[in-house]
Amino acid sequence: MIEDINTNKCRCFPLYPHPILLIETPGSKKFLAISDVHIGLEDKIRRNGVLIDSRKNTDELIKLLTNICLETGVKELIILGDLKASIRVITRTEWDNVPYFMESLSKLFNIYLIPGNHDGNIKQLLPENVNIMRSQGMQINNILFTHGHTLPRIGINVEKIIVGHLHPIIQKEGSILQGNKIWVKIRLIKKDALRSKHNQNTRNIELIIMPHFNNILDYYSKVNRNISGTTGKSRLPLLDKLINKLNWSIDKAFLFSLDGSIIGLEEDLAGLLY
Repeated sequence: MIEDINTNKCRCFPLYPHPILLIETPGSKKFLAISDVHIGLEDKIRRNGVLIDSRKNTDELIKLLTNICLETGVKELIILGDLKASIRVITRTEWDNVPYFMESLSKLFNIYLIPGNHDGNIKQLLPENVNIMRSQGMQINNILFTHGHTLPRIGINVEKIIVGHLHPIIQKEGSILQGNKIWVKIRLIKKDALRSKHNQNTRNIELIIMPHFNNILDYYSKVNRNISGTTGKSRLPLLDKLINKLNWSIDKAFLFSLDGSIIGLEEDLAGLLY
């Protein structure tokens, strides 16, 4: 996923083969971003007869971020929502493991949490030193970070939007990667601009959909993938707003595996987004 090299703008790079994004600002400040941790999802999977030790799984997530912190030296962490698994309530598993997860990471990082649709009552589970952002997201220079379930205001200087929410997995029958989580990069362009080849004011926005951070979502996403047919309505409300209300159109798209290989283009988006 090659990024521009304009030093006046933020740059971002996936840390292959991990579902983690590295962001570099013009002032040399660096952030890591992850999305869709879904701590407590083990309870839902247990109902399907699959037993997973929630504390052990949480420890593995902490270990990965600890190693990345030591390798990169980055001390700022953005969590793009859905820290916990349940929507409105707090389960016993979440009471036990969300504070443990956040307290462990707060010793390493300055944390920014953008609440997702599964983060009801999340404040009760967080240490005081966690920065809770608005659900509409946060902006760093030319990049807007948001979970993807809300309709944030998109400022005129926004050139990249980083979201989670979708839990993207590849849908290609016969492929050895079928069902694996992926990165998605979509280039959006104004519909009106498409009608004029000589329009010099064409505005583009790059939408990056992050893979989910918690590996147990691989299983959950496969068995709960909901294909809504040909309604034309994306499972990303933000993308619907851009296309159906704000006159943007998908120009190009790339699907990347966790090792950075291109495994799909815009024609492969239908089964993923809808």
